[in-house]
Amino acid sequence: MKYLKILLIGLIVALLSACTEVKESEPTIYLIPEGYVGSLYIVFNAPNGEPPKYEGDSRVYNIPPSGVLVTQMDANEGWIESNKIQFFSVSTNGDRKPISEVSESTPDNKRAVYFAGLGYSGPVYGCKILNQNFIVGVKEERINEGILLTIYEAIKVKNIDKKLFEDMC
Repeated sequence: MKYLKILLIGLIVALLSACTEVKESEPTIYLIPEGYVGSLYIVFNAPNGEPPKYEGDSRVYNIPPSGVLVTQMDANEGWIESNKIQFFSVSTNGDRKPISEVSESTPDNKRAVYFAGLGYSGPVYGCKILNQNFIVGVKEERINEGILLTIYEAIKVKNIDKKLFEDMC
């Protein structure tokens, strides 16, 4: 009887493990305007947003000067190796310089990107929107609430076209 219980528990664990699939995200390149400081947002699943862009097998998010990219792409959810995520500062002539992601060892005076999260906000023009948020700057800028905007403030202050959000809900 004891062996039957162990066998049954093992079978249940095996079945549950088979049902749990870990999705792998696509490699990603984030292109951030040179000198940009503050909050960045990527709004997903917007039919009127920017069409998908790729370089090889990597998704490319070309953040506009407003700091708010509205894209037709779905969120890139799932597991990904950190070396498959690249952040670049892009000059007006297209030159790219790598920007590192914030870590415990990031010096306070080094410009870096802090990944703040992926989630829903809303309502924005009547819809809940899926968006990803980042903060760019040196430590003092990354924590300065005076320059960090919520998604609502960013859309209003940066004058993001309401048409980009049509047909999202």
